[in-house]
Amino acid sequence: MLNVDEFAAAIGVTTRTVRAYHARGLLPPPVRAGRTPYYLRGHLVRMRQVLWFQRQGLSLDAVQALLEPDAFLSRVLTVGRGVTEAIRERADLTESMVEGGLLARRADGTVEVCAPRALLLASAQGTSTVAALVRLAEVAEDIAPQADAVLDVLWRANPCPTGNNGLTLEELAALAIEVIRARVTHVVRQQSLLVPPG
Repeated sequence: MLNVDEFAAAIGVTTRTVRAYHARGLLPPPVRAGRTPYYLRGHLVRMRQVLWFQRQGLSLDAVQALLEPDAFLSRVLTVGRGVTEAIRERADLTESMVEGGLLARRADGTVEVCAPRALLLASAQGTSTVAALVRLAEVAEDIAPQADAVLDVLWRANPCPTGNNGLTLEELAALAIEVIRARVTHVVRQQSLLVPPG
């Protein structure tokens, strides 16, 4: 556990720069022990990734788009209004969307889209927001057992989450997503080789 000064020194930036990365959403908030904020190994890993991408010449927006694509899309797209209207139309969707991890409830009672990429893809064919949300809720429910199985495998392979030798829960989730993405992409590529052209 590092305080902000130790954390800034460990990555070679100023504490002001650390705060700027927080403000941009590139660095998760520190954990608190009493009133003191502390940074963990996951924070160091994230900052090293951000700084590496910057050294490659990427802007902070590009870095955020790579590391946090859903957060970036939520910031630059206006999918919220359509979702709010769709949920008013079909209030029964809210619970299944929250349960599926596609929406999250805010403290003020409104909802936010947690998976804007999924919503954009589901509505890419010109379907309504309601139809896209229904489709996403169905898919999220159908794949829940497989997602649980992937996390279970990763959990067993990572015996001490949040410890010095294991991945944090957020890192496990990111790894699970990337493993699933890689596997699905591989299967799609293999299938496309079997489909005759034209």
